[in-house]
Amino acid sequence: MYALRLVCPPEEVDRVMGVLWEAGTVGIEEMASTGATVLIAVFEKPIECGELIESLGRFEPVWQALPPTDWEEQTRHAWPGRAIGNRLFLAPPWSVEETPAGRLRVIHNPGLACGTGEHPCTQLALEALETHVKPDDVVADIGTGSGILAIAALRLGARFAVGADTDEAALRVAQENFLLNQLAARLVAGSSDCLREGCASLTVANLNGSILLSLLPDLIRITRPGGRLILTGFTEAEMGAFVHLFPRADVSASGPWRCLSCAV
Repeated sequence: MYALRLVCPPEEVDRVMGVLWEAGTVGIEEMASTGATVLIAVFEKPIECGELIESLGRFEPVWQALPPTDWEEQTRHAWPGRAIGNRLFLAPPWSVEETPAGRLRVIHNPGLACGTGEHPCTQLALEALETHVKPDDVVADIGTGSGILAIAALRLGARFAVGADTDEAALRVAQENFLLNQLAARLVAGSSDCLREGCASLTVANLNGSILLSLLPDLIRITRPGGRLILTGFTEAEMGAFVHLFPRADVSASGPWRCLSCAV
C-alpha cells in the first residue's frame, strides 16, 4: 500500500479529492490542521505519480510506501465490546472482555454486512427494547438485517422473537449472529405482510421514514391490541408525520435521529 499526503486550504479540498479519486485512490482520510486540511490518499500499488504530484505541487505532496497492515488485527482493535443503554453489552465474537455486572451479553459480528450496531437508530431501538420488553413478549423485528434487535429482545427476556427481511443475504448474516448467541434463528424471507394478524405483542422496525410509513398499516395489523410499536430510522425532519399519527408516543433522540415507542 502507498500513500500520498497533501495539505490543502479548505476551499480546495473537494477539487483535490476529485483529482485523487480519478487517479485511482482506494480511500482518502481527512484530518484538520491549523487553517488547512490534511488529505492522505491511499493507493493499492505504485502509480505513475510524477504528473499527479506535479499537478498538486502547491499542496506539499509527500509520497510514501506504507508498512504491511494486519487488517484482521486492526478490525479487532476497532471493535471492542461496548455497553449500550443500561442493560446490554454488545460484544464481537473475538472479545475476551468480561460482561459488566448487571448487563446482558449480545454477541454480534461487526465484520458481517447489514449493520454493526453502531448506528444511532440501532442504539435507540436497543434502548427502547430495554425499556419495553417483558418476559411473555412475542417480538417481530421487521427489516431485521443482522438480527441484532431480535437477538437483544430474546436476551432481554422475550419468550419468542422472529426477524423478517426481504434480503436473503441479510438473513444469512442474521442466522450466523443467532448461532453466535446460541439461539435458535427464527427468520422469515419477507416483510410484515408475511406475518399473521396480532402475532406480536411488540413490533420493532428500524427502517427509513418513507418505508415505515408505507408499512405502518401492516405493522399495526401484526401487533396485537394493547401491544407496542417501536419505530426508528427517521430524522427529526420526518418526525411530524409520526407524531401526527401517534400523538402520545414516547420519543427518544440521538443527534438528528429519532425513535418512537407507542401502545397500539
